[in-house]
Amino acid sequence: MKRWAFFFAISLIATVWLVAGRRPGLLASTAALPTYIKAQTIRSGTEWRFRPLVLDLDRDGHPDLVATARLVDNPLHIWFGDGKGNFNAFKPTWADTGYAALATGDINRDGFADIVAASHFGNVQTLLSDGRGGFTEKILHRDDGYVAAQLADLNGDGSLDLVLLGFQKAGIEIYLGDGTGTWTLDKTLPQPGPGQTMPGRDLLVGDLNHDGHPDLVAAFQRWGMYIYYGDGRGGFTGGSATFRLPADTPESLALGDVNKDGHPDIVVNGHGGRGNQVNGPDVYLGDGRGEWKVSSAGLKVLRFTSAAIALSDLDRDGNLDIIAGGNMTGDARDGYGLFWLRGDGKGGWSLVQDSGLPTNGLSLPQGVSLADLDGDGILEIIALTGGERGSITIWKQKESPAITLTSK
Repeated sequence: MKRWAFFFAISLIATVWLVAGRRPGLLASTAALPTYIKAQTIRSGTEWRFRPLVLDLDRDGHPDLVATARLVDNPLHIWFGDGKGNFNAFKPTWADTGYAALATGDINRDGFADIVAASHFGNVQTLLSDGRGGFTEKILHRDDGYVAAQLADLNGDGSLDLVLLGFQKAGIEIYLGDGTGTWTLDKTLPQPGPGQTMPGRDLLVGDLNHDGHPDLVAAFQRWGMYIYYGDGRGGFTGGSATFRLPADTPESLALGDVNKDGHPDIVVNGHGGRGNQVNGPDVYLGDGRGEWKVSSAGLKVLRFTSAAIALSDLDRDGNLDIIAGGNMTGDARDGYGLFWLRGDGKGGWSLVQDSGLPTNGLSLPQGVSLADLDGDGILEIIALTGGERGSITIWKQKESPAITLTSK
């Protein structure tokens, strides 16, 4: 498996299921698209931030949920799942370091998923899981706050390293890990920076050029997007991306092969715009050699965008789709919604009407993740919204259309 695909394998679960289960000489077709219903709401009236994590902390085979919120005591929240879509809150035993960007991986190589919470106030909290609900905590104190975090082995030593995206001035910070949860600052990017401040928005790690080494994609307010290619020894080359104007502020990013050519593509949600202008996500098709081509036809159905974006094959047709948070009316008083933009596997898109997802009434979406929470093989949508009416909502497919197999 190519490494970029490994980093984002969860978005392809349904695709893999469909392809693996298809017999040679047969084609799959569906009579109707699935629709969604709200399965549950978790802790409404809370200002949630950033993208949630879905992982198995206690190795019981059931997905658990991690999220972070502003203006509350103990902003890092963990819920243990029962494999049926139900979640029980876990009482915090860790320090309150403020709301934080989240990342997960097996940091100390003991077989358990660990958590990094990079606080908006500069504290980098590492929680090493014991697989039974307990954690060993380490805290690194830094000057800037953070808006995104990723874990990957950047120098090929077998230990996960930490990449952080600063809120104001830090830019991209790269920390080398020693396998114990201790982080040593190795370098910052870009060098030199383009200005005194460099407000970060989002960060992804993936293998963009198929050399087997992790690369970085970062989004900044005012300065646009930056791409750095890793050499597998901790070194990076690259800089400002020219395929998107810096003024088109990228709020959030996703990565996946949307046109099935074997190369990862970049999906961007963000660009404030005005209420009377068309807006929506953008897709940039990669060629695996550092060139990117816009492929956004059918995506400009919104007026305001948000920080919520995710990729997955929602209807199990073998093509990746987009879930994006945004506003369709241009009037902020109408609130925001979640929108299913269906991919055709060639880089084309269409809005799914009457999907069951809310088209208005939500607070500003802050993050979205996709995971099979109840073990039925179908991904649920986990959406976080902010503001006074913020909440975590889980959306489940109401019905799964039967897949009809017909001979060629």
